[in-house]
Amino acid sequence: MIAVVGAGLGGLLAANLLAKEGYKVEVYERLPFPGGRFTSLNYKGFEISTGALHMIPHGSRGPLAKLLKKIGVRVEIIDSKPEGEFLWNGERIEVRRRVFPLKAILKFYKELAISKFKDRTLDIFANSLDDFTKAFLNSFLGWSLSIYSEDITFRKFYEIFKQTVKYRGPGIPIGGCKAVIDELVENLESMGGKIYLRKEVRGIKKSNEEVKLLIEEWKCFDGVISNIGHKLTAELMGEKVNLPEESRGIKYTLKLEEPFLEHTGVLFIANKNIAGMNEVTNADPNLGKGVMLQVHQPFKGDARRAIEDGLREIREVVGKNFELLAVQSFSRDWPVNRIKAGSDLGVVFKERIVVVGDGAKGGDIEVEGIALGVEKALEELRRWI
Repeated sequence: MIAVVGAGLGGLLAANLLAKEGYKVEVYERLPFPGGRFTSLNYKGFEISTGALHMIPHGSRGPLAKLLKKIGVRVEIIDSKPEGEFLWNGERIEVRRRVFPLKAILKFYKELAISKFKDRTLDIFANSLDDFTKAFLNSFLGWSLSIYSEDITFRKFYEIFKQTVKYRGPGIPIGGCKAVIDELVENLESMGGKIYLRKEVRGIKKSNEEVKLLIEEWKCFDGVISNIGHKLTAELMGEKVNLPEESRGIKYTLKLEEPFLEHTGVLFIANKNIAGMNEVTNADPNLGKGVMLQVHQPFKGDARRAIEDGLREIREVVGKNFELLAVQSFSRDWPVNRIKAGSDLGVVFKERIVVVGDGAKGGDIEVEGIALGVEKALEELRRWI
């Protein structure tokens, strides 16, 4: 019997994979609904996601889509066209390789060669670039990873860059994040897996042959998959773990009177706190009774000040004719981005205990990295079970 602590995307992916292989799986979630930050709640006729964007970074081609197919979960993903635009000096420029100066591309490969001997932080490379390329790089980092160029090394960024080149740009799941979660739950239960909501795990004990979880009482399992991060997992065992700084971000959800982007891709924003935006109702009108725009902004310092700055910039870009449906900020470990991209602590916590989710992403963007981390975590867990 395998226990999964937390019914977020990583926990449900792992539970489905193990159930498909014939393992008995039980999932424990302290909230009254599954999905964690990767689901949605209906508000004023709009499906407001609980944390993540209604977008899969590599669309129907990437690691998450492949893993869903492997599990047997059917989710329709509309690949974005164009994949992305860049708002530069009032002009929207489609993001393609040819829009970047040859000099910037040559500098990229020069830094790649240097990184084999001395892996420097990405800001050293970024500061050597022309204004256009540097601004796009910063917007890309803020939108997709919630970080700044000084927060990641060049080699770590290169791992993510390779995945983006390989699988390309984003897509929008029909039904949004919740559709993915609903399918994972239904699929798991069809294979005999159990999901218990409003069931909080209060303690973990480990011996050589088993792991015990304190729910209402102590219960024995052959292995445990934690979807609550390294810090909270350690606390359940009465331990502490030193973590890198978490990433911090703000998501705005807006109702527009009429389409602004008029496509399904990302509009990256140059030289502003807000990094980018997308209009998911262009792919799936059922996500809102009207036009829904999602805007993402990384931040440092005071959250309230950052939100005020972000709203001011949104008005500069979009105009004033919108209704603000929600502002969501994440920091301080829960519920998302427990560790900055490129600095996670890996999937193995202890023998028979592995970590999946935001704290153990693979070398890719957000939920794509979670999918890669899940497969890696289960490879390790199978050694003991």
